[in-house]
Amino acid sequence: MKKRNRSITADLTPLLDVIFILLFLIMIRNTEAVDARTAEAEEKLEEANAQMAEAQALQDAVQSELDEYQALLQDATICYIQIIGEESGRSIQLSENSRTDQFHFDWDTQEDAWQYLKERLAEKTRAAAEGGQVFLIFQYDAKQLYQSDYDMVRTVLEEAGHTENVYVQYRTAESIEGGN
Repeated sequence: MKKRNRSITADLTPLLDVIFILLFLIMIRNTEAVDARTAEAEEKLEEANAQMAEAQALQDAVQSELDEYQALLQDATICYIQIIGEESGRSIQLSENSRTDQFHFDWDTQEDAWQYLKERLAEKTRAAAEGGQVFLIFQYDAKQLYQSDYDMVRTVLEEAGHTENVYVQYRTAESIEGGN
């Protein structure tokens, strides 16, 4: 018997067609995924830009308000009033900028102390009448302050507070230590 030499030939054209079709589908899917991610990224970018514009507008508003406050404080006088207990009596301390004045008093000279405080605060209220702002801040420790001293300072400050552009604030030692 004679062997026949048969060769098997395979037609690769349909296989190549299938491979190219699969390759084409994969490329389309990847393109769609990239387009979807690009669109998502653009949306997030627009959102971030909107938030940044909002933040910039808020910053501008805050800066404007800060400028107004700085202009207000530039013409303002801030005076701190304290009553300090000492072994030999008490003293009224008035602090303004880097200047501090003290008036020592005891029970016998208490009326002189209140007169001193009234005169000094009258000077401050005259400055307010000339167009400036005056902030009078009474700082005290309620545990170390006599009630009569507190009442007198409060009366003097209330009289001064009725003047236009004069603002009065009371701060206890607890609020000062707490940062208020």
